Amino acid sequence: MTRFAIWSDFRGVFTPPLAEGIQRFCAGTDYTPAQIVQCLRAIGERHGCPDGMAVLDSGVLDERRWTGEIEHELRHQFGVSADLSGFAERWWSDQRIDHVWVAALARWRAAGVFVGLLSNLPAEWRGHLTAFPGVAGSFDDVLLSCDVGTRKPEAEMFRLAEARSNLAPRFNFLADDLSGNVAGARQAGWGGVLSGGTATQSAIDLVNSMMSGDAAICEGVSR
Repeated sequence: MTRFAIWSDFRGVFTPPLAEGIQRFCAGTDYTPAQIVQCLRAIGERHGCPDGMAVLDSGVLDERRWTGEIEHELRHQFGVSADLSGFAERWWSDQRIDHVWVAALARWRAAGVFVGLLSNLPAEWRGHLTAFPGVAGSFDDVLLSCDVGTRKPEAEMFRLAEARSNLAPRFNFLADDLSGNVAGARQAGWGGVLSGGTATQSAIDLVNSMMSGDAAICEGVSR
């Protein structure tokens, strides 16, 4: 069997969808998921980043300055006063995983597939991720943006991942919940598919087909 590397995103793929995480985070507060998303969009635009999370995981702002800007946007746009100083602890308290996806990762590893975690993550959250249930035993390697100075969907992130798997681009495959990251993987010569939530099973089916040789990586689906 041709050796492959399957690289999984973390939040939204290894875990339930990001939208569910934001919903839980906002439960019992005076702000809504839609308001948080709008605030993050404004912060990303202000700092010239593709999204609000990029401001944090690229190191443009540290966590406290980042949450301070979210607080400012909540007041300015929605008249909502909020204290987000404990953001990380609350965000990482949701420790649910996608058991269907994690089981698929385990099957692929047992079959000899290289399974890696490829995540955009701020340095301040590294400890939260490495302590997250199931992470330590699920991956052959963990590649984090905060450790290498680049992030998905930048081409350099995929080149670094190829060096970790020791496989040519066409044998590396990204499962991610963000279409921009999947597009970046495809531009780098990888396969890629949207995964997470309702897309989890279709992503698993595609990877299984690719590995079995029953189907080529299809234009518009994985490349």
